[in-house]
Amino acid sequence: MADIDAPSAAREDVSVRSGRVTLRDIAEAVGVSVSTASRALNGAPGISGDVRSRIQSTAERLNYAGALPGITQLSVLTDLHLAEADTGEFNQAVHRGIQRRARELGISLTVTLIGPAGFAQIEPAGEPSGYLLLSMQREDFVQTLHERGIPAVIVNGREPLMRLDAVAPANGTGGYLSAHHLIELGHTRILTLAHSERPTIRDRMRGTHRAMRESGIRADDDLVVELEVLRTDVAYRAVKRRIEERGGADFTAVQCFNDACAFGAIAALAETGLNVPGDVSVIGFDDISTAALNSVPLTTVRVESEDIGARSVNRLVERIRLKDGLATYTETAVRLIVRDSTAPALR
Repeated sequence: MADIDAPSAAREDVSVRSGRVTLRDIAEAVGVSVSTASRALNGAPGISGDVRSRIQSTAERLNYAGALPGITQLSVLTDLHLAEADTGEFNQAVHRGIQRRARELGISLTVTLIGPAGFAQIEPAGEPSGYLLLSMQREDFVQTLHERGIPAVIVNGREPLMRLDAVAPANGTGGYLSAHHLIELGHTRILTLAHSERPTIRDRMRGTHRAMRESGIRADDDLVVELEVLRTDVAYRAVKRRIEERGGADFTAVQCFNDACAFGAIAALAETGLNVPGDVSVIGFDDISTAALNSVPLTTVRVESEDIGARSVNRLVERIRLKDGLATYTETAVRLIVRDSTAPALR
């Protein structure tokens, strides 16, 4: 039969490897190609009823998420303004994790950049089974999805009212590790570049304040600079302006809540004649691939970005399958990566 690629009784009884069940596992268990298994589970024509039934039943027996009725397509949404404002490298890594996991589950993806027109733009004729909101927490979207009961997961974010599921790094822990590292090096005048509009950044600030309290350091609002966006050029201008207005650096370290801002801070410090880390230490957050390649290799907090993407797909599939009304917030571990941009304080 054309649909079968060397069937055998042994293959029908294959025990799937420990861990996640993939589309390849299903194909090998039935004795068909990965393409045939995918087409059968997605309802494509040209496959005999017997083969389609065997693939479907095997997928269900092995608890393969892609076998769930109706889960054939997920849509990734991201805010057009956010995509323009922030470094794209982190979100690209998260998206790679989303793509990889969806491919393993045999689920197709669409990607939509959302502009000012809003929700009407994301309702194509073939509506997807659920939505992944990538670094996007716009209130109109969250409320509309919640009211309509549309399955959705916020990726790399946190929804304070817990109307939708969310998956994000342990931001509070990351802020704590970042500040604690600088404090251990003797820094007490730490300039923090923040963007408190985002709940995840507020979480990082709370972690920072906890580290300060434990060390007996008073949090000083004058040492917090609010940026309109966490972008390299914005951070560069903010740090340079601070130094010029104060007649020099009134801080010994700069804490940044993404690596892009750290790159801007390092450039501003260099331009004003300050050495990193000799005069001022700088720490980032995310550990994007270019962090280790910067002119001064960046000390930062590593986020497993691809893992966040993959876990978000898993959670959305669970949401669609179980229709559980209880929203969950999943945090993934972060860790400090020490490179050359931090050193003991000189004063």
